[in-house]
Amino acid sequence: MEENLLKEPILELDRILQLIPQKPPFVMVDSLLEYNEKKGTTGFTIPADNILVENDIFSEPGIIEHMAQSMSLWRGYQGFLSGLDKPKTGFIGAIKAVEIMELPKAGIKLMTYVEILQEFMNVTSVGARTFDEEGNLLATSEMKTVTVD
Repeated sequence: MEENLLKEPILELDRILQLIPQKPPFVMVDSLLEYNEKKGTTGFTIPADNILVENDIFSEPGIIEHMAQSMSLWRGYQGFLSGLDKPKTGFIGAIKAVEIMELPKAGIKLMTYVEILQEFMNVTSVGARTFDEEGNLLATSEMKTVTVD
């Protein structure tokens, strides 16, 4: 990975909430571990009472939303560095590919690596890989996100 531009990881939920447009109970990231101009690493410890946990398992929509919010957190930190006082709103414009190998249980810490593949105007193509805390690959995706403001 290129040089990490974070002086130290962002681990405080209040700070994360300043960088993303999502609000509880629909927050699927809780840390920004690494950031550079094209890549980032996020974390998320899955709470048992998370809205997308069913029968103690983080659901497929939960994994996909976590990957999308990982991109949102990367974008939010990019905005912070450029002087924005609030995060831009965005949404998933298209999902090109998603492969989920395993659904994690509540209590597991996820680590997701996002990479900006291409940007054109307000559309960003991003790849994501999500691992559990033991380094097992849980899911991969490629999606296009659209920033609206």
